Amino acid sequence: MSSAETEKWRSLIQTRIGLHFSDSRLYFLEQRLWERMQLCDETSYGRYYHAVMMRGEMAPEWLALRDVIVNNESSFFRHSPSFEAFQKQVLPELLATKRRSSENALTLWSAGCSGGQEAYSLAMSALELVDPIVWQLRVTGTDISQRQLTKAQAATYKDYEVRYMPAYFKQKYMREVAEGVQIRPMVRRLTQFGTLNLHDPANYWVAGQDVIFCQNVLIYFRLEDRIEIVKRLCQRLNSGGYLFLAPAEVVGLQLPEMTLVRWRDVLVYRKSGK
Repeated sequence: MSSAETEKWRSLIQTRIGLHFSDSRLYFLEQRLWERMQLCDETSYGRYYHAVMMRGEMAPEWLALRDVIVNNESSFFRHSPSFEAFQKQVLPELLATKRRSSENALTLWSAGCSGGQEAYSLAMSALELVDPIVWQLRVTGTDISQRQLTKAQAATYKDYEVRYMPAYFKQKYMREVAEGVQIRPMVRRLTQFGTLNLHDPANYWVAGQDVIFCQNVLIYFRLEDRIEIVKRLCQRLNSGGYLFLAPAEVVGLQLPEMTLVRWRDVLVYRKSGK
């Protein structure tokens, strides 16, 4: 791929979904483009670029390419300090506050849920403290990859995908199936999944959230885009809600109406209010 073709692809992807491919990740991009080109019987990066660009953002080939260039790496209870803070500090505080105001709804959002691991981890953690008969608990998982969202909705994982999952949660909230293990219905009933492009301000259909997890997603965006995404996420939080980010993804960020909560190895902001 020539340098001119590289810049065209970088610009197209940046414009449509915000992902920034640094020089160190160009090999990954080139390989994914080549895989799709072979399926399309195309040998020219330039001609393939022209075809993808001209057919628009809803064309099947762009959607297929988009699925393979986004990073789909995830795991259950990834970054355990964040989940420990969520379960032992954030969730009890939120529940106490809501009880005082006679509220019984709790909303959690995994923004960049990949195959559903983070969303289901949030649901399982919440179920340890929240009775779904008493509380209206809703967990939303969003991602830009339709292929990953299909996996999330199936809620079925290979044994190796849950090898690092805490045994307690695996035994309580998963069951063995022919393909590996599957999330139990009691958890799946609380979750919903949908497509969302974090780079597009008009694409945000999720709002009114008490907790948002957006971890290991922003590292693939330019700094200025990270800041704008974080601001949009903050707008979707309820008063008193919490935003969990991955440490070092956004450093020293000053956010209106948000307070940095200092817990060891955790980057979380709280929205002022309740």
